[in-house]
Amino acid sequence: MDPPGLETLEAKHMITRPLLIALKRVLPHKQRTTLDIYYVFFSLSAQIALAFLVPLFYSLGETRIAVACLTSLGGITFAFVLWLKGLPRLWAQSIDQAAMMGIIFYVACIDGGMRSSAIVWLVIVPILPLFSSNSRKVVGFWLCVSLACVMSLLALQLTGTIELHSPQSSGLLIKDAVIYVILIYAQWSLIDAIDSMNVTSLRNTTRANISLKRLSQDLQQANAHKDQFLAIVSHEMRTPLNAVMGYLSLMSTDERITRDVKEFVTGAQNSAAHLLTVINDLLDFSQIQNGKITMNPQVFNLHTMLRTTHSTLSPRAIELGLDYHLHLDPNVPEWICADQHRLTQVLVNLLGNALKFTDKGHVKMRVAFSPSTHKPSTGKLFVHVKDTGLGIPADAQARIFEPFVQLARTQPAASRRDALRGNGLGLSISDTLIKSHGGELTLHSVEGQGSTFSFQLPVQLAPAPQKTTPVLESVDTTPLTLLIVDDHAVNRLVAKTTIQRALPNARIEEAENGTTGLAKMSANLYDLVLLDLVMPDIDGIEVMRRVRTTLPEPFNQVPVIALTANVASDALKACKEVGFDEVMPKPFDRHTLINRVLHYSIRSNNLLEP
Repeated sequence: MDPPGLETLEAKHMITRPLLIALKRVLPHKQRTTLDIYYVFFSLSAQIALAFLVPLFYSLGETRIAVACLTSLGGITFAFVLWLKGLPRLWAQSIDQAAMMGIIFYVACIDGGMRSSAIVWLVIVPILPLFSSNSRKVVGFWLCVSLACVMSLLALQLTGTIELHSPQSSGLLIKDAVIYVILIYAQWSLIDAIDSMNVTSLRNTTRANISLKRLSQDLQQANAHKDQFLAIVSHEMRTPLNAVMGYLSLMSTDERITRDVKEFVTGAQNSAAHLLTVINDLLDFSQIQNGKITMNPQVFNLHTMLRTTHSTLSPRAIELGLDYHLHLDPNVPEWICADQHRLTQVLVNLLGNALKFTDKGHVKMRVAFSPSTHKPSTGKLFVHVKDTGLGIPADAQARIFEPFVQLARTQPAASRRDALRGNGLGLSISDTLIKSHGGELTLHSVEGQGSTFSFQLPVQLAPAPQKTTPVLESVDTTPLTLLIVDDHAVNRLVAKTTIQRALPNARIEEAENGTTGLAKMSANLYDLVLLDLVMPDIDGIEVMRRVRTTLPEPFNQVPVIALTANVASDALKACKEVGFDEVMPKPFDRHTLINRVLHYSIRSNNLLEP
């Protein structure tokens, strides 16, 4: 059995491509296989050759041979017509073989027997079925017929039945017969050797395919283990980091600490934020590699997001003594629908890189908007982040958006800035996020003069929402009843203390696992529940599923926020499916947490009003 695709490869080498295409076009759809193509090629070649030999032999006075060629031509043509009408290819090929070997035997009988030049064709013609039938049994049968023809010629000559044209000894005739027998045997041996090679090749190919399949399965399993490992590591790193950042946030708002201590706390907060960025970048890069990066469009205030994001890095710019400005064109829309988190992530990466590689001068961000002429509710947002920093060498600009590419500083800079060196993923992730939104991120840079990163992003304009999320500016005395479900006592303490400092009248209960949390949610009606996802007994997904599907009203309508360190796309999708109102990642931002608590508690109170 030949390896798959071998016949097609042979066909392309033996038959020119134009002829191969022409034959396929004129043949019926059911008769366009490789073996059919071979049969048509050999049959038409034989018909053309015989059509040429008939007049040639007539002109040479060889009437009997011309008539024999004409008879053979008729048989081959008749078989070809029958094949077009549905005769199996094997039978049509058998008629061709019989016609050709019959004329060869006849010509040999009248043209010298064993000494005839025509007898050479008795060794060649039996090989043709090898291509048009791919059956070794058929080839073996016709080789046996060829051997029988040779032996018959020898017997007819030795008995004097065939007239000899010149004196020939019996020894010479036997010698010729032996030579032809050896040739026939050599043909069969060659076919057998080719078969053995094909079988060996097929066996090796099969083994290689099995090996590649196992390797592919191992790689897929390793990739799955890698994703699981990253998710576990992310969760285990975010969990203590949540406590660290939570306590630092509480300390930063404590009026009892001195200015020096506050500076220490700010430095620790920056380092913790940098560590969180590294964790987020690694998770995003893993999701991008697996094609699992997700977009969550939502309506938000673009002006507020841009100013807030820009001001987040203001302390670093002030520390470096840089001119740091944001310019919004007058026509930039206030409300749009896009992925606010991802857009913020891109801006932080671009502004952070600009500050990292700028020693003096300025870092400026300009935002413009171009409305669409076709759809009034859409347009393109243009963002340019320009700095007067070191610039990027021309040979490195082509690689700047590749993962893990970091530029070495050629000039000394502040040690504090270099202490928080990046991981080489920020620009790569930003480029992917912009492309995922249908935009494009570009770079213009001159070494020693600075760089400008620009991106354009198609956005959907949106009307301002009727009710916006309340913003906490002072202590709120609203009485609330909350439940925090988390298996880590430190995380419960951080969340509880953070909320109570801003909402002193809030009554906050705790549950150390999913079972206790579900029991409390079944017995008490809370304004809001903060529910962790990863817990030892019942995970948050299962708790949420039971709340939404098994508890009676109004207990099954309680607002629930997933407060979790597991921010993988699969976990986010599962949260949405089981009915979480929102997912808030750990470590959480203090102001965001308080505002979301107020938002859902107000909604809960509205639902309870008669």
